Amino acid sequence: MFVDQAKISVKAGNGGNGCESFYYHRMQRYRHRDGGDGGNGGDVIIRADENIHTLLDFKFRQHFKAESGKHGSSNCKRGRDGDECVVLVPPGTIVRNAANDLILRDLDRPQEQVIAARGGVGGLGNHKRREATEGAPGQEIVLRLELKLIADVGLVGFPNAGKSSFINSVSGAHSKVAAFPFTTLQPVLGVVTDPAGEKRFVAADLPGIVKDAHVGRGLGIEFLKHIERTKVFVFLLDMAGVDGRNPADDFADLLHEISEYDRRMIARPRLIVANKIDLPAARENLDNFRQSTAEPVFAVSCRTQQGIAAVVQELFSLLDRTAAEREEKNDDRARL
Repeated sequence: MFVDQAKISVKAGNGGNGCESFYYHRMQRYRHRDGGDGGNGGDVIIRADENIHTLLDFKFRQHFKAESGKHGSSNCKRGRDGDECVVLVPPGTIVRNAANDLILRDLDRPQEQVIAARGGVGGLGNHKRREATEGAPGQEIVLRLELKLIADVGLVGFPNAGKSSFINSVSGAHSKVAAFPFTTLQPVLGVVTDPAGEKRFVAADLPGIVKDAHVGRGLGIEFLKHIERTKVFVFLLDMAGVDGRNPADDFADLLHEISEYDRRMIARPRLIVANKIDLPAARENLDNFRQSTAEPVFAVSCRTQQGIAAVVQELFSLLDRTAAEREEKNDDRARL
């Protein structure tokens, strides 16, 4: 099960109390204060881990608590600090304060972390003050976790366009395939490796889009948010028009939905893939579609594997060019 939203409660550890202690020696006229400080409470840390792929675990555990600091003791002994509590989430998780919806951190890289709740400071022993003090309470907060997938390539298309068949063909993924719409109801990730085994990229098979998805129709925002972080789009079109759809209209509608959701995403690199080219009427539809666009169109059949290798090779080249352009822009910013 793929879970991309969760709400959890975290509580940092309390600070340990300072110790009220006196030491008396027969050679001393007055008692000597020797109470030690209390230890600090442990923090609650949210950390991105590349081995975690979903927020499913938080369906069964919603409360996390760090250890409190130990109390100080006599002879000026300081209490031990409480152990921190580390909560592991998938890379791409946005951590929000559930009370006001403010973003604490966008954990878009592995091992990136944020301190969600700080532990209380330990109290002072009476060796520093006239009277010992109590430790401060640790912070407590309710968090909302929202996962947006991080993938190199996002498959975009209407239901039953063949996205699941495509990702199964190019990777080791096992996305469900059937001859009816909305077979895929949750994202599926697949790793695509070049023939030499030297390069790879991650592709995401996403639930099919429908018209007015940007306003929440169908899976709506639940689908569109997962394409925000993809570097390259693959627009997969049913060129045979099995469901009575027009490929040119489908492509225009897909561009419209993405543009309405976030206009910046429409400028990202993309590849147009015409699927089901082995079926009747596909060739005629392909010729008509190519006349309606100046962009290259790759004709494939996921059933017969026709044209699949050429698409994968072009995706590797496109990702390389995208990475090079990004590095060049970063260098330009650094010089400025």
